[in-house]
Amino acid sequence: MTKTLKRRFIFFTMTAVTCLLVFIVLAINTLNWMMLESQSDMVLQTLVDADGSFLKMDFDRPPPFFRPLDMDRMRSSRFFIVESDAAGEVSSVNIDQISSIDSETARSYAEKALRSGDDSGRIDGYKFAVKETRSGKLLFFMDVSGQNESFRMVLFASTAIAVLCWVILLTIVILLSGRVIRPVIAGMEKQKQFITNAGHEMKTPLAIIQSNNDTMALIHGENKYNVHIRNQTKRLNGLMSNLLTLAKLDEEIPLPTETVDISETACELLPIYEEEAQSRELRFRAQIEPGIVMQTNRDSFRQMLTILLDNAVKYTPNGGEIRLTLAGEGRHLRIIEENTCDPTLEPDPERLFERFYRGDAARTQSKDSSGYGIGLSAARAICENFGGKLTAEYPDGRTIRFTARF
Repeated sequence: MTKTLKRRFIFFTMTAVTCLLVFIVLAINTLNWMMLESQSDMVLQTLVDADGSFLKMDFDRPPPFFRPLDMDRMRSSRFFIVESDAAGEVSSVNIDQISSIDSETARSYAEKALRSGDDSGRIDGYKFAVKETRSGKLLFFMDVSGQNESFRMVLFASTAIAVLCWVILLTIVILLSGRVIRPVIAGMEKQKQFITNAGHEMKTPLAIIQSNNDTMALIHGENKYNVHIRNQTKRLNGLMSNLLTLAKLDEEIPLPTETVDISETACELLPIYEEEAQSRELRFRAQIEPGIVMQTNRDSFRQMLTILLDNAVKYTPNGGEIRLTLAGEGRHLRIIEENTCDPTLEPDPERLFERFYRGDAARTQSKDSSGYGIGLSAARAICENFGGKLTAEYPDGRTIRFTARF
């Protein structure tokens, strides 16, 4: 249990940390990209407004997030200008402000921009804008490779810092997880110790009560009071057995295992429940595939099957049907128990696995044979202890199905 709680604590803590770091990295880089885009748009718009002439540029409008543009920044920008006539043919090319591109390449970029029909956009590593003139169009192309490189550097740096922080926080969480969950573990240990001690202490009084009750029935004859006492002591014995099973499984102490013929174990239980089902006019059908073996604890596995069948017999309405299927699926084992029920008693069948939960308290408490809502929880714990999974579902409107897979 300690290892499980530590793993869960570390998992949920690091999940929250991961989400926070991812959000921070995304926020930083999104904001960085927006600012770089806004800055390049401002430079490009200044070029368009001034028709590419430095003498016509207006630097009086201060930008919202960065220092105002000046002549030095504009002259350091790399751009070229292409002019086209009214027919869309390139008439002139100005590449004075860029040395990494020739006239032919500039013409090809301009032709791509004209064919796209857009007033602005991106072509390779250049951002372009188109301005209408009396004689045709002016196309301004600005090199934004520096912007892209700056964005990649910030992305790499922020991601590296986030990964480093994640590793450091993981180390801290692992080191401190023991201290954090120690009070929880102490409380759970006291609770399990109390259940174990109470269970062992109650076994002897219950045995004495049952023995005295049977003796009184022999001497004075059977009556309704003897029956009630016998039924209630049987219920308490079942409760204590399930509680002790849960306490033992919660301690994560491995149970001794052996190769068990599961088919034979299931067949040994069938006559008991077939007889009880017949007495209540229930249809009991079993399909047990022979020769299925599994490495498990025989007593625990038998207890899991007993719990499933007990619940089926107890809560199937008179005239209903119970079906038990045990079959192999390759290297896996599947056990299915289905019985007629009223699904309106509990819309969510998963709640039936909660400890001390019963779907219909008024109905179950009125039955001497009803349990305390601990059986299915013990069955799931047994199943999970051997690497299996026990689930519940309503396949149709009047049947509940419990499926154990190993």
